[in-house]
Amino acid sequence: MRFFEFQTPKVQKPLSPAQARLRSLRDQAKRAQAAIKAERARQKIQAGQMDLAKVESTHRKKSQSYKTIYKMNNPYTAWVSAGTYGDFNNALSMALRKKKAGAVAVQIVDNAKMVVYSS
Repeated sequence: MRFFEFQTPKVQKPLSPAQARLRSLRDQAKRAQAAIKAERARQKIQAGQMDLAKVESTHRKKSQSYKTIYKMNNPYTAWVSAGTYGDFNNALSMALRKKKAGAVAVQIVDNAKMVVYSS
């Protein structure tokens, strides 16, 4: 055993009314600081959620369309459009029909001209 383990704990005397009031005020100030910190964090989260909702709502307003393009005989020929569709499933259906009909390459491109599907 170590020496400090043999020592008896110090006995705390009861606080005087003035000391108790000071300790109470200090504890109250700490709780208030913690509440302020929590409220600021809550407000930051709420502001972030509002920004995210705003971005998502503007993103949803843009209608998504998909364009199906293909190369029929030769991979070095120009892309030919098979149509523009409002949803991905219809565009994919047309792309698969063109592939089955003998197209060498088929792609589906979205509004931002990003290739979504390629075969």
